[in-house]
Amino acid sequence: MALIQFPVESQRARTLTLITMIALGAVVISSVSWMARSVQRGNAMDSRAMAASTATTAETVLVRQGPVDVGFAQDMSVHHEQALTMAHLALTRGSPRVRLLAQGIVTQQLKEIGYMQGWLLLWQAPGLAPNDEMRWMRDAYAGAARRDVTYEQFIDNCAQGRGMPGMASPQELEALAAASSPAAFDAAFLALMVRHHQGAVVMARFVSENAQLDQVRGFARAMAAEQQLEMAQMLSWLRAS
Repeated sequence: MALIQFPVESQRARTLTLITMIALGAVVISSVSWMARSVQRGNAMDSRAMAASTATTAETVLVRQGPVDVGFAQDMSVHHEQALTMAHLALTRGSPRVRLLAQGIVTQQLKEIGYMQGWLLLWQAPGLAPNDEMRWMRDAYAGAARRDVTYEQFIDNCAQGRGMPGMASPQELEALAAASSPAAFDAAFLALMVRHHQGAVVMARFVSENAQLDQVRGFARAMAAEQQLEMAQMLSWLRAS
């Protein structure tokens, strides 16, 4: 049987084109939301002061980012791309509950890619890292005071050329696409997505501790919390199957 070919590069180009369109929109939405919350709190800043504050915030985000902020935005965008690939398969192949979960993953992770690519645009940084070695994480960990075996295993996996932990191989994606029934698809999808989330949570937790910008730290914390909740749900389904 001929293998299904996944056009990774063309898919990435399409995904990043969409991301570029929504990224700045995500930044604008964030700014509008921030201004609405300010009004609700009774903030009495006049329009000129608010504009100056917004410009200062944008300048801070542009100037103060570090290697961890940039590397995370680049590599987590790639990590999310694969989750979107699997989730899109689940939208038509999975059981109703898995389809609902997959729709939530698509919505959340596409939005997160939009924010990360929006930051990279603001920082005038490439949308993708030049390789998958995650040097930004290795260098930051080398200078950190606290040792963590989970981080060390993650970094070692990347340094040995095995890519980001949690990523599915082309063969695993082939098997997922070839699943013979919704039940078989569900089992394969949930196992792959749990492992995928586990890798993302380690990376996000590291960034929540080591990123330069508070905005990126908070974003990474929220991402880790969201994916941990999804993992708990998927693991409960796997145990019950």
